[in-house]
Amino acid sequence: MSQLVSPCCGADYTDNKDEGGSFCCNSEIKNGLCSECKEHAEPEEGFVCEKCEEFFEDSIEEHEYKQQRKESHEEDRADAKRKYNE
Repeated sequence: MSQLVSPCCGADYTDNKDEGGSFCCNSEIKNGLCSECKEHAEPEEGFVCEKCEEFFEDSIEEHEYKQQRKESHEEDRADAKRKYNE
């Protein structure tokens, strides 16, 4: 079975509920209240990449990340080839 990873870096990630900002203002939550607007707050749902700290909602399998990176690299090479063959 493949490991789930972040879609941005292919790295491990954490659940945003542990340390995430509030859904309303993306500010720190203290005692259940948003530190910015002082309303009752819930953390924004999703995950945070441990490598780049990018927020995302759905993780992907490691093999999917590697395939996306490979396709992106091939696309970049094809674009460069077209650019310099004009």
